[in-house]
Amino acid sequence: MERKTTYHSQRRQTPFRRVERYNGSVQFSSMNKINWSRVLLCGLLTGIVWIILGAVVTAVLGRDFAALPNNHLGAPTPGFVLVNVVIDLLEGISILWLYAAIRPLYGPGAKAAIIAAFAWWFIVSLGDATWCSFGLFPPPTVIPLMIGTLPALILATIAGARLYRE
Repeated sequence: MERKTTYHSQRRQTPFRRVERYNGSVQFSSMNKINWSRVLLCGLLTGIVWIILGAVVTAVLGRDFAALPNNHLGAPTPGFVLVNVVIDLLEGISILWLYAAIRPLYGPGAKAAIIAAFAWWFIVSLGDATWCSFGLFPPPTVIPLMIGTLPALILATIAGARLYRE
């Protein structure tokens, strides 16, 4: 006896709470709400981890970059440090926002965090490459930092994503 296919048997639910309807459209259930207070708090955690890991990457791979003329990394002023800490914290919040935005599609956890970190890193690296193409920075001083920041950014994003809840 042949089994009749009904609407309910055609509907597919995945562990990511994504529901595919019979007409091919995709809808998301309860995972389509962004918890903005968690984005802020977990984003600040991501930013703090990013500051720590970014400092290690810069210390190890950024000596040539820090030695460039007019670069404040060699002798940072308190204002320079404050501005960069604020920027890094805002970057952490923006990465966690991206994680929260793509989480319904990829599911909660490391996979979505890695994708968000890579996407953010890729966009920022394009900006770094643009500055190099303008001749503002020699590529050999920037490329090691670009490569080294990807794993640091992934770890920072995973740290914040672990605590994010909707």
